[in-house]
Amino acid sequence: MHLTYYLLAYRRLEAPDEIPFELRPSPGKGWGAFATRRIDRGSLILSEKPTFVIRMSHTEITDYHFLLLRDNGSSCFTSMNEAFAENSFNIANSDQHEPEAHGLFPLHSRFNHSCIPNSEVPTVTGEAISSFATRDIAAGEEINFCYNPGFQGRTRYERHQALRFTCHCVACLPGTPFQQLSDMRRRLIRGLQYLSHGVDLDGQRQSSHSIIFDSKLKFAAETFSITLSSRLIYALLMILFLEEEGLLDDSMDSRLRPSLTKTVQLFKSESNQSIAELAMEQKTWVKKLEVAFKLYGREDAADYEVTLALRQLRLLF
Repeated sequence: MHLTYYLLAYRRLEAPDEIPFELRPSPGKGWGAFATRRIDRGSLILSEKPTFVIRMSHTEITDYHFLLLRDNGSSCFTSMNEAFAENSFNIANSDQHEPEAHGLFPLHSRFNHSCIPNSEVPTVTGEAISSFATRDIAAGEEINFCYNPGFQGRTRYERHQALRFTCHCVACLPGTPFQQLSDMRRRLIRGLQYLSHGVDLDGQRQSSHSIIFDSKLKFAAETFSITLSSRLIYALLMILFLEEEGLLDDSMDSRLRPSLTKTVQLFKSESNQSIAELAMEQKTWVKKLEVAFKLYGREDAADYEVTLALRQLRLLF
């Protein structure tokens, strides 16, 4: 199809016959993508090449005609920055000296947002992007993904501030038990990430105690003085919260497991290592955590060298 068709008839885009979804209006969201048959967890949904690529930050793109891309059911864009940001994907670039690149993907840009999505677009390694089902998707169900990977540690209010529109997914419906639990879980996930990495989601230290209220614990996290036993427990707690929130998909699981395995291998005290290994042998995350809690309060012979290694790593970056 010609570029003119994409830009001027964007709302009338039709998906190829072999793709397992159709494009049609989604109440309150403009257009959306709806499964035409069951899509199994882990299955490819769509692989798409960009209409074109602009090799610069989206904040520098100012051409007015991109405003025609908008139709997701909320207010009109007030700037080119907003229009292109919500209708493009960042294309990963292995060369750090090359400028940031963004591609326009008309079909993928029809997928609406959910804070508890049923699909994802993993890190892009080339110009084409592919989406995969993170759980089984039933025929007729709308396909969605999360527009911001950092949302797993953000509350409803924080997510909506970043989105610039109101999400109506189950994690965002105000006043419901799930939404209240969701905010608590995501706040805890953010705190656990702070304890593990010593910085907040934006890579910065918090000047106030808005995330970690215990000043001694906050200092220990920022100086990488958290014990190895606590690190394992924090990691398992975070994974459990992600699972309860419905965010622990196969891709995330595969990213987190190697880190857990490495943590277990770092233990030097024999009794601690035995407990850590036993924890990882359990079949469910809640059982893994239950066994790992036996390590609570224990120090390990590897604690000091792990702290030093993490401090040196911080200096490199």
